[in-house]
Amino acid sequence: MWRSGPAQFAAVVLVLASGVLIVAAGCSNPPKIGASTASIDKDGDFVGDSACAPCHAAEHNAHFGSRHATTLRAANRATLKDLTPPLGVVPLAGYSIEEQNGGLVLSRHAVSPEQIQPLSYVLGSGKLGMTYVSVLNADTLLETKMSYFPPWHVWDTTPGQEVNLPGDTIFGRIHPGKVAQMCIDCHSTTVAKASLTPDPKFFGVGCESCHGPGRSHVMAMQAGNTTQTHMEPLGSLSATKLNALCGRCHRSLKDVDVDSPEVKLTNRFQPYALFRSACRQPNGEPLSCLSCHDPHTNASTDIKKYEAVCLDCHSEQKTHNRAHSDQGKAAKLCPVNKAAGCIGCHMPPKKAFSLTSIPATMADHLIAIHAKH
Repeated sequence: MWRSGPAQFAAVVLVLASGVLIVAAGCSNPPKIGASTASIDKDGDFVGDSACAPCHAAEHNAHFGSRHATTLRAANRATLKDLTPPLGVVPLAGYSIEEQNGGLVLSRHAVSPEQIQPLSYVLGSGKLGMTYVSVLNADTLLETKMSYFPPWHVWDTTPGQEVNLPGDTIFGRIHPGKVAQMCIDCHSTTVAKASLTPDPKFFGVGCESCHGPGRSHVMAMQAGNTTQTHMEPLGSLSATKLNALCGRCHRSLKDVDVDSPEVKLTNRFQPYALFRSACRQPNGEPLSCLSCHDPHTNASTDIKKYEAVCLDCHSEQKTHNRAHSDQGKAAKLCPVNKAAGCIGCHMPPKKAFSLTSIPATMADHLIAIHAKH
């Protein structure tokens, strides 16, 4: 699997990367329950992203169409558009991909009887790779042997399936029960227990994936109750807890098997890597994901923004101030370059999928002195 981790979702409140708490108290027109823009599941507490938009327009608009928001899609050309893989033989797979009845299927026509496997969903935004899955029943998922990598227009082995295991089929790996549920949980906002088919309005990582079910919050705002928001304030959480929140899908320290090759995947399992990093906050907490990233949109590609976070501690003035205050141990100054180049040396790029030919890289989130750099 590309990623996995515990998928219990806690109720938290909207927070910017700066840690500023945002609640709906300033909303002049809270959505009405039952309105088309804020429909609430009859038997659930999740409302969907559209219910958040009237009061949190900036965050909603930034998130809409982001990679998180598009990490689960239906497996058909109408939905995937330019990300649809070329039809025909999938190299080295032993099967083809084709269209039938408006959807994509895997096929083997040269065997008797022929084999047809309809595809249900696509996991992944398309930035790097997209893996196709089939829902076989209420608690069983098929993950295809090959994944499609749109930036390079190629198929390659799905990470984790480089070696065949007992039970693997020609089309891919069968994931039953908890593992199957975790796959869908991490790529959707919510899905009913004992089900692998979320409502389409909950496709992708939506607002409530991190902020928790919004029904009670929306009702409180409608009633003008700004003191009981029915959402736990994320701004009060420690960096450790914030990283654990992201780590439910991106993996935390407790989710990585230290006796397996996963221990080296500090570029792909970022919260886990931050926990292991020597770089700490003045109070001893690790850096949090929100130290560098706006959670509502795609990760910035501006290296200067990340360097500014480093220099907020590792600068002559900040080091001097901390050394003469009660803020804790002073941060060291870089003996090589005190003003720039932090990321390339201390978070160097590592190959994203080491056992494939895909040239994609991810920044190593184990912030350290890397010898070869």
